[in-house]
Amino acid sequence: MGVMLSQFVSLEKPFAAAALRGKLIVAVPPRPAPVLTVGHVDRALRSPDSFSAALAADLGERLGLPVELLLSEPGAAATAVASGKADVAIDGLPFSPNPAVSFSPASYASGRGQGLVLRHGQVRDWEGLRAGSICTSTGNAYGTRAAKQYGAHLLTFDRPLDALLAFQAGECTALVDDELVIKALLKQPDWSYYSVLPGEIAPAPSFIATPGADAASMRFVDTTIRDWRRSRWLTTARETVAKQLAFDMFIAENDLYCH
Repeated sequence: MGVMLSQFVSLEKPFAAAALRGKLIVAVPPRPAPVLTVGHVDRALRSPDSFSAALAADLGERLGLPVELLLSEPGAAATAVASGKADVAIDGLPFSPNPAVSFSPASYASGRGQGLVLRHGQVRDWEGLRAGSICTSTGNAYGTRAAKQYGAHLLTFDRPLDALLAFQAGECTALVDDELVIKALLKQPDWSYYSVLPGEIAPAPSFIATPGADAASMRFVDTTIRDWRRSRWLTTARETVAKQLAFDMFIAENDLYCH
Protein backbone atom coordinates (compact mmCIF):
# COMPACT_ATOMS: atom_id res chain seq x y z
CA MET A 1 0.00 0.00 0.00
CA GLY A 2 2.83 2.39 0.93
CA VAL A 3 4.61 1.80 -2.39
CA MET A 4 1.41 2.33 -4.38
CA LEU A 5 0.66 5.51 -2.46
CA SER A 6 4.09 6.96 -3.10
CA GLN A 7 3.67 6.39 -6.84
CA PHE A 8 0.74 8.80 -7.00
CA VAL A 9 2.17 11.75 -5.07
CA SER A 10 4.65 14.41 -6.01
CA LEU A 11 8.05 14.00 -4.44
CA GLU A 12 8.84 17.71 -4.78
CA LYS A 13 7.63 18.26 -1.23
CA PRO A 14 9.14 16.33 1.69
CA PHE A 15 7.21 13.29 2.84
CA ALA A 16 4.42 13.85 0.32
CA ALA A 17 3.14 10.29 0.75
CA ALA A 18 2.90 10.81 4.51
CA ALA A 19 1.06 14.10 4.03
CA LEU A 20 -1.46 12.42 1.73
CA ARG A 21 -1.88 9.58 4.23
CA GLY A 22 -2.29 12.02 7.10
CA LYS A 23 0.45 10.61 9.34
CA LEU A 24 4.18 10.01 9.38
CA ILE A 25 5.21 6.38 9.90
CA VAL A 26 8.62 6.15 11.55
CA ALA A 27 10.57 2.93 12.05
CA VAL A 28 12.29 2.96 15.46
CA PRO A 29 14.11 0.32 17.55
CA PRO A 30 12.06 -1.79 20.01
CA ARG A 31 13.03 -2.25 23.64
CA PRO A 32 11.66 -4.67 26.26
CA ALA A 33 8.88 -3.13 28.34
CA PRO A 34 7.96 -2.19 30.98
CA VAL A 35 11.27 -0.52 31.71
CA LEU A 36 11.18 -0.95 35.48
CA THR A 37 10.65 -4.71 35.57
CA VAL A 38 13.58 -6.17 37.50
CA GLY A 39 14.35 -9.87 37.33
CA HIS A 40 12.15 -11.66 34.80
CA VAL A 41 11.49 -9.51 31.74
CA ASP A 42 8.86 -10.41 29.17
CA ARG A 43 10.87 -9.99 25.97
CA ALA A 44 7.72 -10.32 23.87
CA LEU A 45 6.41 -7.03 25.24
CA ARG A 46 8.12 -4.19 23.38
CA SER A 47 8.08 -0.40 23.49
CA PRO A 48 9.80 2.24 21.33
CA ASP A 49 13.35 3.34 22.08
CA SER A 50 12.81 6.63 23.90
CA PHE A 51 15.54 8.63 22.14
CA SER A 52 14.44 7.56 18.66
CA ALA A 53 10.82 8.24 19.60
CA ALA A 54 11.73 11.78 20.70
CA LEU A 55 13.43 12.44 17.36
CA ALA A 56 10.44 11.01 15.49
CA ALA A 57 8.03 13.23 17.43
CA ASP A 58 10.02 16.37 16.62
CA LEU A 59 10.28 15.43 12.95
CA GLY A 60 6.51 14.93 12.81
CA GLU A 61 5.92 18.25 14.54
CA ARG A 62 8.06 20.05 11.99
CA LEU A 63 6.00 18.45 9.22
CA GLY A 64 2.71 19.14 10.97
CA LEU A 65 1.86 15.43 10.97
CA PRO A 66 0.95 12.96 13.72
CA VAL A 67 3.50 10.19 14.13
CA GLU A 68 2.96 6.44 14.13
CA LEU A 69 5.92 4.42 15.40
CA LEU A 70 6.73 1.15 13.67
CA LEU A 71 8.87 -1.07 15.91
CA SER A 72 11.66 -2.41 13.70
CA GLU A 73 15.02 -4.01 14.36
CA PRO A 74 17.84 -2.18 12.51
CA GLY A 75 17.99 -4.82 9.79
CA ALA A 76 14.27 -4.47 9.11
CA ALA A 77 14.07 -0.69 9.40
CA ALA A 78 15.70 0.12 6.07
CA THR A 79 13.59 -2.58 4.40
CA ALA A 80 10.45 -1.00 5.85
CA VAL A 81 11.40 2.33 4.28
CA ALA A 82 12.33 0.75 0.95
CA SER A 83 9.02 -1.13 0.78
CA GLY A 84 6.91 1.87 1.77
CA LYS A 85 5.82 0.44 5.13
CA ALA A 86 7.60 3.35 6.81
CA ASP A 87 8.30 6.87 5.60
CA VAL A 88 11.53 7.19 7.52
CA ALA A 89 13.76 5.11 9.82
CA ILE A 90 15.42 6.49 12.96
CA ASP A 91 17.06 3.27 14.02
CA GLY A 92 20.75 3.89 14.64
CA LEU A 93 21.55 2.88 11.07
CA PRO A 94 25.08 3.00 9.67
CA PHE A 95 25.56 4.51 6.22
CA SER A 96 25.03 1.68 3.76
CA PRO A 97 24.73 2.33 0.00
CA ASN A 98 21.33 1.11 -1.19
CA PRO A 99 19.46 2.47 -4.23
CA ALA A 100 16.13 1.87 -2.48
CA VAL A 101 17.09 4.00 0.53
CA SER A 102 18.67 7.43 0.98
CA PHE A 103 20.63 8.48 4.04
CA SER A 104 20.88 12.05 5.26
CA PRO A 105 24.50 13.25 4.97
CA ALA A 106 24.48 14.43 8.59
CA SER A 107 24.67 11.92 11.44
CA TYR A 108 22.37 12.47 14.41
CA ALA A 109 24.77 10.79 16.86
CA SER A 110 26.17 13.43 19.19
CA GLY A 111 28.04 13.84 22.45
CA ARG A 112 30.73 11.57 23.82
CA GLY A 113 30.83 8.25 25.61
CA GLN A 114 32.56 7.57 28.90
CA GLY A 115 33.76 4.47 30.72
CA LEU A 116 32.96 3.77 34.35
CA VAL A 117 34.99 1.38 36.53
CA LEU A 118 35.41 0.55 40.21
CA ARG A 119 37.09 3.47 41.96
CA HIS A 120 39.62 1.27 43.74
CA GLY A 121 39.88 -1.41 41.07
CA GLN A 122 42.84 -2.34 38.91
CA VAL A 123 41.67 -0.58 35.73
CA ARG A 124 42.95 3.00 35.55
CA ASP A 125 42.70 3.76 31.85
CA TRP A 126 41.11 2.46 28.64
CA GLU A 127 44.13 0.29 27.85
CA GLY A 128 43.43 -1.55 31.10
CA LEU A 129 40.24 -2.91 29.54
CA ARG A 130 42.13 -5.22 27.17
CA ALA A 131 40.91 -8.77 27.80
CA GLY A 132 38.34 -7.26 30.14
CA SER A 133 34.63 -6.80 29.47
CA ILE A 134 32.28 -3.90 28.78
CA CYS A 135 28.59 -3.72 29.66
CA THR A 136 26.46 -1.81 27.19
CA SER A 137 22.99 -1.91 25.66
CA THR A 138 21.68 -2.76 22.20
CA GLY A 139 22.03 0.21 19.88
CA ASN A 140 24.43 2.04 22.18
CA ALA A 141 26.56 4.40 20.09
CA TYR A 142 29.68 3.98 22.23
CA GLY A 143 30.04 0.45 23.63
CA THR A 144 30.80 -1.42 20.42
CA ARG A 145 33.34 1.17 19.33
CA ALA A 146 35.09 1.09 22.73
CA ALA A 147 35.26 -2.72 22.77
CA LYS A 148 36.74 -2.84 19.28
CA GLN A 149 39.23 -0.06 19.95
CA TYR A 150 40.55 -1.51 23.20
CA GLY A 151 40.14 -5.24 22.64
CA ALA A 152 37.52 -5.78 25.33
CA HIS A 153 34.76 -8.39 25.36
CA LEU A 154 31.35 -6.81 24.81
CA LEU A 155 28.33 -7.82 26.91
CA THR A 156 25.26 -6.37 25.21
CA PHE A 157 21.92 -6.13 26.99
CA ASP A 158 18.58 -5.44 25.37
CA ARG A 159 17.66 -2.77 27.89
CA PRO A 160 19.95 0.05 29.08
CA LEU A 161 18.73 -0.67 32.61
CA ASP A 162 19.94 -4.28 32.35
CA ALA A 163 23.42 -3.09 31.37
CA LEU A 164 23.56 -0.89 34.47
CA LEU A 165 22.35 -3.67 36.75
CA ALA A 166 24.84 -6.14 35.28
CA PHE A 167 27.70 -3.71 35.79
CA GLN A 168 26.76 -3.13 39.42
CA ALA A 169 26.51 -6.89 39.90
CA GLY A 170 30.13 -7.23 38.77
CA GLU A 171 29.40 -9.00 35.49
CA CYS A 172 31.78 -6.77 33.54
CA THR A 173 34.88 -4.64 34.03
CA ALA A 174 33.42 -1.37 32.80
CA LEU A 175 30.18 0.33 31.86
CA VAL A 176 30.35 2.39 28.67
CA ASP A 177 27.54 4.83 27.97
CA ASP A 178 26.63 8.39 27.04
CA GLU A 179 28.54 10.92 29.15
CA LEU A 180 25.18 12.36 30.24
CA VAL A 181 24.08 8.96 31.56
CA ILE A 182 27.34 8.58 33.49
CA LYS A 183 26.98 12.11 34.89
CA ALA A 184 23.42 11.42 36.06
CA LEU A 185 24.39 8.11 37.69
CA LEU A 186 27.32 9.59 39.60
CA LYS A 187 24.97 11.99 41.36
CA GLN A 188 23.48 9.01 43.20
CA PRO A 189 25.11 7.75 46.44
CA ASP A 190 25.20 4.12 45.28
CA TRP A 191 27.47 5.12 42.40
CA SER A 192 30.11 6.81 44.54
CA TYR A 193 32.18 3.58 44.39
CA TYR A 194 32.91 4.15 40.70
CA SER A 195 35.10 6.56 38.76
CA VAL A 196 35.27 7.73 35.15
CA LEU A 197 38.14 6.61 32.94
CA PRO A 198 40.18 9.50 31.51
CA GLY A 199 39.33 10.26 27.90
CA GLU A 200 36.18 9.80 25.86
CA ILE A 201 34.74 7.68 23.06
CA ALA A 202 33.22 9.29 19.96
CA PRO A 203 29.80 7.92 19.01
CA ALA A 204 29.37 5.59 16.06
CA PRO A 205 27.65 7.63 13.31
CA SER A 206 23.90 7.05 13.03
CA PHE A 207 21.93 8.06 9.96
CA ILE A 208 18.24 8.57 9.21
CA ALA A 209 16.90 6.68 6.19
CA THR A 210 14.28 7.88 3.70
CA PRO A 211 13.07 6.38 0.39
CA GLY A 212 15.77 6.30 -2.26
CA ALA A 213 13.86 8.26 -4.89
CA ASP A 214 12.65 10.94 -2.46
CA ALA A 215 15.36 13.60 -2.53
CA ALA A 216 13.07 16.23 -0.97
CA SER A 217 12.53 14.14 2.16
CA MET A 218 16.23 13.39 2.47
CA ARG A 219 17.05 17.11 2.25
CA PHE A 220 14.37 17.92 4.83
CA VAL A 221 15.81 15.36 7.24
CA ASP A 222 19.35 16.62 6.70
CA THR A 223 18.27 20.21 7.39
CA THR A 224 16.42 19.06 10.49
CA ILE A 225 19.45 17.20 11.86
CA ARG A 226 21.67 20.21 11.29
CA ASP A 227 19.13 22.38 13.11
CA TRP A 228 19.03 19.86 15.98
CA ARG A 229 22.79 20.18 16.26
CA ARG A 230 22.89 23.95 15.92
CA SER A 231 20.23 24.47 18.59
CA ARG A 232 21.69 21.76 20.87
CA TRP A 233 18.29 20.06 20.81
CA LEU A 234 19.98 16.66 20.50
CA THR A 235 21.81 17.34 23.76
CA THR A 236 18.53 18.20 25.45
CA ALA A 237 16.94 14.99 24.16
CA ARG A 238 19.92 12.91 25.32
CA GLU A 239 19.80 14.57 28.73
CA THR A 240 16.11 13.73 29.13
CA VAL A 241 16.81 10.08 28.32
CA ALA A 242 19.82 10.03 30.67
CA LYS A 243 17.89 11.45 33.61
CA GLN A 244 15.07 8.96 33.09
CA LEU A 245 17.50 6.04 32.96
CA ALA A 246 19.23 7.21 36.14
CA PHE A 247 15.83 7.50 37.83
CA ASP A 248 14.85 4.01 36.65
CA MET A 249 18.12 2.70 38.07
CA PHE A 250 17.46 4.41 41.41
CA ILE A 251 14.01 2.79 41.61
CA ALA A 252 15.40 -0.60 40.57
CA GLU A 253 18.18 -0.44 43.16
CA ASN A 254 15.78 0.39 45.95
CA ASP A 255 13.43 -2.38 44.87
CA LEU A 256 16.31 -4.86 44.86
CA TYR A 257 17.61 -3.74 48.22
CA CYS A 258 14.18 -4.06 49.84
CA HIS A 259 13.76 -7.73 48.90
